[in-house]
Amino acid sequence: MGAAYPEAVERLIDQLSLMPGVGPKSAERIAFHLLKVPTDDALKLAVAIEEVKAQVVFCDRCFNFAAAAECRICGDSERDSTVLCVVEEPRDVAAIERTREFRGRYHVLHGAIDHLRGIGPDKLKVRELLLRLDPEGVEEIILCTNPNIEGG
Repeated sequence: MGAAYPEAVERLIDQLSLMPGVGPKSAERIAFHLLKVPTDDALKLAVAIEEVKAQVVFCDRCFNFAAAAECRICGDSERDSTVLCVVEEPRDVAAIERTREFRGRYHVLHGAIDHLRGIGPDKLKVRELLLRLDPEGVEEIILCTNPNIEGG
């Protein structure tokens, strides 16, 4: 961006542009929006970011987002533990849960195999998936990955 803006604005734009789907122009628009809104509103965003980084972890079992060692889905005894839905990202769990149709459990891989980028099964949660199958009595696996070269 050059020296057109104060350093603090440049740093904000740089950090925002690191987010997926946010290019330099979008980062600049977001930064300007944050500068225009009341300070309290901007600080609410900062606090929300701090809270999510401090309070949200990955579930020890399925690797979905969780507020404790086990997510609410893994901790729900009403879920069918014999059916496991394998997804790429936590956002996929949220999308399936919005349908209110699936009553099994999940396993989040945290990505997809992409040999061009050097991402193989060893960089995903595949080993952890395999380790769950027998101890949890999984009888059915539903693969809900993207239908592309990387996702299968």
